[in-house]
Amino acid sequence: MSPPAGDNNSKPARTLTSRIMGAFTGPASSGRSEDAEETPEVLPAGERKAAMSTLNQQETKWALGALILATVGGIAIPIYFTAENKVTKAGKNSIAVAPDAKLLGGVILVICAIGFSALWKRKRTLVAFALFLVGFAFTIFIGLAGFAFIALGGWLMLRAWRLSKYGTTDSKVIRRVAATQPRGRQRKEAARSTSKAASTPAGRKPPTASKRYTPKAPARKKIPKSTE
Repeated sequence: MSPPAGDNNSKPARTLTSRIMGAFTGPASSGRSEDAEETPEVLPAGERKAAMSTLNQQETKWALGALILATVGGIAIPIYFTAENKVTKAGKNSIAVAPDAKLLGGVILVICAIGFSALWKRKRTLVAFALFLVGFAFTIFIGLAGFAFIALGGWLMLRAWRLSKYGTTDSKVIRRVAATQPRGRQRKEAARSTSKAASTPAGRKPPTASKRYTPKAPARKKIPKSTE
């Protein structure tokens, strides 16, 4: 018997990929939260440190995709190099001569495991560090393509710097906040005028009276001159 047309309680079955993505990125956001992400507010100074150390949903998705791609590459690329680099000996027997590719592939998988663990706990610095290492390792295999992982790690750290300085990662909000802040020359002139005002006599504090009391010396007696 089919459910009634007005019943909206039935949910579509989630695939394994969506379950894995949901475990790292959290539950799907509603339209109201998406609108909030489009116009983010500036975080106060007390909340910026906590926001810098963690990852939001968008950053988690990018990092998860990069780590999954790195894991696949860490398995497939060493297998390819091992299969292509063979030395044929007597008869049909052949042995692979690519131990460096296997070793480097194992290192990449270990780094990816550390990255997945850090991503599970939303540790921004450790995830970025894992992406840096993966990128440098892949530059040996695929050259400049490995710098994509390095760029992603740098992007995560750049967003942390923006949160620290401006309290948001949105470029439009950053430009608006930066426009209200004094620029370098204006800050120097303001600091210079403040130092001049402090050095003027009007800006100085009047000297306070000393609490130490020194009694006056007694007046000397005049000795009369002797007359002869």
